[in-house]
Amino acid sequence: MLFFARFCLRFGVKLFLSHFVAVVMVSGSVGTFFYLNAIEGLLQSLRSRLQNSASLLSQSIDAQELEGIRTAADMQQPPYQATLEILRRLRRSNPDIAFLYIMRKSDDQILFVVDSDETERQAMPGRQYTDVPDLMRQGFYEPSVDKQPMRDEWGVFLSGYAPLRNGQGQYLVGMDMRADEVDHKLARLRLTGLISLLGSLLLALLFALALSRGMTRRIATLTNGCRRIATGHFDTRIEIRSYDEFDDLIDAVNTMSEDLGNTRMLAEQALTELRAARDSLEARVEERTRELATALEKVQVLSGMLPICCSCKKIRNDQGYWQQVEHFVELHTKARFTHGLCPECSVKLYGDILAEKDAEG
Repeated sequence: MLFFARFCLRFGVKLFLSHFVAVVMVSGSVGTFFYLNAIEGLLQSLRSRLQNSASLLSQSIDAQELEGIRTAADMQQPPYQATLEILRRLRRSNPDIAFLYIMRKSDDQILFVVDSDETERQAMPGRQYTDVPDLMRQGFYEPSVDKQPMRDEWGVFLSGYAPLRNGQGQYLVGMDMRADEVDHKLARLRLTGLISLLGSLLLALLFALALSRGMTRRIATLTNGCRRIATGHFDTRIEIRSYDEFDDLIDAVNTMSEDLGNTRMLAEQALTELRAARDSLEARVEERTRELATALEKVQVLSGMLPICCSCKKIRNDQGYWQQVEHFVELHTKARFTHGLCPECSVKLYGDILAEKDAEG
């Protein structure tokens, strides 16, 4: 676990590598497929050209005219010279062709009749050709071509064969293309394939880089937005658009930010109302406490020993002043006094008047 944690890659690098490898594998597979097909097509094209050229040339030479050419002494005969000129003129006109020759089959031997070689290595009429490939033997009866370059004493060649006109299966014309020419064409094809591969790698690199940077840029924007929301900036809005699943994620984050902002606003309103209720309650409690303290003070005043005059019934307060009972009680309580006469005091004060009224009545 520590090993993987130490060497873990960021998402952008993983995305880049995965897309790069995927594009390289696809382009490499497709490029290899087309490269191999191109090589096979090139070889098939070369074989087809050799076979068709040999077939065309074979119809321009009559084998009956070459029956008298058997040994080197026959090289001065007009048919030999005319056929040699045809072969050499054709070879000179086509730089891809190395040698042109006509061969005769005698019993089980393959003998040269005419060879277009202009060096001292020219094969003389009647010279036997050894290591005969099977496709050359087939060329005495029908056009054929080597599947792969073959080696002989003159070099390595890709050869095509075709039976001569009126040859009766005894004569053929051969056409050699040097292997280095084939290799040169294949090398050009390989160079083209290599350039295509490098181009595809460059395109894969650019494609993977653009894709990974685009996705990591959107992820970084989302990350920064979420961090701002986490720190309390609920007014954060993410405005990027990619027209894919990222838009759904961005809309979800924006909705979450808006909901969190509304929730915080409602919480702040509730907290403000709660604080106002607390302050109001505290004020009411303080007011009630003061009222209770005042009442308690008044109760304590009235519940103690009150100095009262035994004659006028005035009460002395804490400051030493004498007050009427009514005034003292009204000052320390909510009681209010009304004045009247009790029956006893009425008789005492107004007995004479009351007696007269009773007598008159």
